[in-house]
Amino acid sequence: MADLVADTTEATPKSGDRQAVSSVKRMLTREQLEEFTERGYIVIPDVVPPDLIAAINAAIDEQIRARPPAEGHVGVVYRFQQLTDSPVFASLLRDTAAFSLAEQLVGKGALDFPETAQTALTYPPFKDARENPHIDGGKGRKPGDPPWTFTMLAGFFMTDQSSDDTGNLFVWPGTHRDHANLFRERGPEAFTTYPRVPLPERDQVRGRPGDMLLKHYLLGHNGGHNTSDSVRRTVYFRLRHREHEAKWREALQDPWHDYTPLRRLLSSSGETGQPDRQL
Repeated sequence: MADLVADTTEATPKSGDRQAVSSVKRMLTREQLEEFTERGYIVIPDVVPPDLIAAINAAIDEQIRARPPAEGHVGVVYRFQQLTDSPVFASLLRDTAAFSLAEQLVGKGALDFPETAQTALTYPPFKDARENPHIDGGKGRKPGDPPWTFTMLAGFFMTDQSSDDTGNLFVWPGTHRDHANLFRERGPEAFTTYPRVPLPERDQVRGRPGDMLLKHYLLGHNGGHNTSDSVRRTVYFRLRHREHEAKWREALQDPWHDYTPLRRLLSSSGETGQPDRQL
């Protein structure tokens, strides 16, 4: 694991030095790798420098001006854009350490660069009434049709979501393993709606502008509340392993199918490597 784990002194910029993030060599720590394996997500601080945050927020402002929500709208607004039409969004992955950090979970050169980005806005005051999570791509799917699966979600905080109920994403830690267990028992064709599994207490994902979320595809999640005074802004990318499309059935049943370095981490920690085992 020496190629994946760096000493924490070189893994992050100095405290408060947000301007330097794009020039610092970033390596995930062993603790971050273990957290992702155990909980199914991590938040990495200070990935996007302030000038790029400002440029992305300006692009979002333009989106809103071009297609404003209805007057008095409360709740979520989702917008998808092709990166060829909005290259500034591609800079979040291309001009920061973000794409390299995501590759450290799956292997260097193993990820396809995405073609689209999603802007997620939550207008206050809003409380999401959904109490249960979901997994993207299964709702309404007919048996035999391939679901819209991917490897991991990369999210970038454009507004302060460091406290609860500011539009934070809800996640149910550890459910990536539970969902894989269920699909192994019932087969991947069972993914036609949300697979019901015992649910732990949910987390609200917290982050500051410039921080990045990496979330396992199989981790249950949902939109969250925004009772703050500002509109929540997050930019998301769906990242896929280069072999994922052809092997989505295997990826649904084995949470580490697309994550070769994490499988090695499980093995080096004395685990059997079985997908349902914890660190």
